[in-house]
Parts: sequence; structure tokens; C-alpha cells
Amino acid sequence: MAENTDALALIQLSGLVQGTFARVAERHDLTAVQGRLLCVLAQQPRGMAELARLFGVGKANLTGLVDRAEQRGLVERSVVPGDRRAVQVVLTEDGRRSARAFHSEVTGEIAGLLEPLSPAARAGFREAAVTIADAAAHPGAWGPARPC
Repeated sequence: MAENTDALALIQLSGLVQGTFARVAERHDLTAVQGRLLCVLAQQPRGMAELARLFGVGKANLTGLVDRAEQRGLVERSVVPGDRRAVQVVLTEDGRRSARAFHSEVTGEIAGLLEPLSPAARAGFREAAVTIADAAAHPGAWGPARPC
């Protein structure tokens, strides 16, 4: 029974985080996925295949996401130095500003969710979250340890 309760707790937290992403993204005239894309690219330019893997989508879906972000002037495609056939996606200056603003607001709101916890409970929560993510070999490139 505890396993079900633990799983339900993770589902509930996931819903809170996803809801926060969606609300903050909407305030920034983004989708939640676009917000995440900006934060991933704020780390460094990424190739299309790497982005598809990080987002767990096919190349066609990723192409659509990048196309829409490019049309809004948030990202651009560029040739990878030393490999004219390879393309990477990089943030524009507007994209960098949007990524910083989105990241700041979303992490602030999510941090607010942890306010009821004591410092010791927060430390235990961080440790548990890292352990779970590491055990799952999660490919995500954006998280608390990697701000954009």
C-alpha cells in the first residue's frame, strides 16, 4: 500500500510542477514546452537529435517546436562548427531574455511550494529527488542544479 501512496505523492507533485510551468509560461506568452526548450538551450546550443532525445519526442515533433520558437525570434538554427551537415539550435538575444525571465519566475514559484518544509525536510527532499532521478537515469537537461 505504501508504494501506491508514494507513487500518488509523486503524481501529485508532478501535477503541481506542470501546473506551475503552464501558468508561468502563459504569463510569458509561451507554452510549457517552449519554456523548457529555452531553459535547455540556455545551458548550451543543442543539436536536433539531442533535443529530440531530451524531450522524448520524434524529430518531426521537435522540428515543429523549433520552427514555432524560431518564428517568434527566440531561437535560430546554425551550422555546427566543423560539420556543415549538422545543425544546432541556439537562443537569440530575445530567447536568452525570455529564458532568464521564465526560469526566474518558475523556480521562484516552485520554491514557494517548499516553504512549509523545515530546512532539514528540504534537504531530505532534495536528496530523495536526486536519488530518484539518478536511479531512473532521467535524461532531462534542466533542473535545480542547472539554472538557465
